[in-house]
Amino acid sequence: MNDPKIPAILESQHFMAVTRAEDNLLAQVKLQQETITDQSLERVIFDQATLTGMTLMADTISRLELTDVVLKNCALVNCDLAGASFFRTTFQNCKLVGTTLDRSILKEVTFTDCDLSLTNFNDTKLTDVVCQHSKMTELNCLDSTLKKVQILDCDLNETDFSDTSLNKVDLSTCQFDTLRATEFDLHGCRLNETQAAYFASQFLGIRLA
Repeated sequence: MNDPKIPAILESQHFMAVTRAEDNLLAQVKLQQETITDQSLERVIFDQATLTGMTLMADTISRLELTDVVLKNCALVNCDLAGASFFRTTFQNCKLVGTTLDRSILKEVTFTDCDLSLTNFNDTKLTDVVCQHSKMTELNCLDSTLKKVQILDCDLNETDFSDTSLNKVDLSTCQFDTLRATEFDLHGCRLNETQAAYFASQFLGIRLA
């Protein structure tokens, strides 16, 4: 896992400047404290950038690309970001509630202290992705591919991993009352005793004394 490569000096810029930039690319920039709502944009690219205190609400951004980007205290709420590509990107204390990232590619991405409730990661490829100390309730991650994914101390209640292999994924530090996955999805997954008892009850009808 490599951290984003951010230059020491960044130019201040506005989000919508991407529509005026060549190839819809903003590189080596910093964006702060803007609200962008109900926009429909195509092929938005950020390279070596920081976004702080940004709010994107109900936006549709086709083919969003983030490379070497840090997002802090941002809200991407009810956005359609299907088909996105995130590489060496970190989300810190961000809200992605209700946002769709279906058919996306995430590689070397970290979510820390984030709210990912109701977020959709269906048919998505996640490689070297870390989710830690985050709320992931009612998140959908169906028919996706997880490689070197770490989920640490997260709330997974009502999360759905159907048709997604959790092989080599450690959920033992996470919390949930209900989690959706088949016994095949869970093959090779690491669980704590309480979680193992929950799935034993679900799949085998076993009740612990």
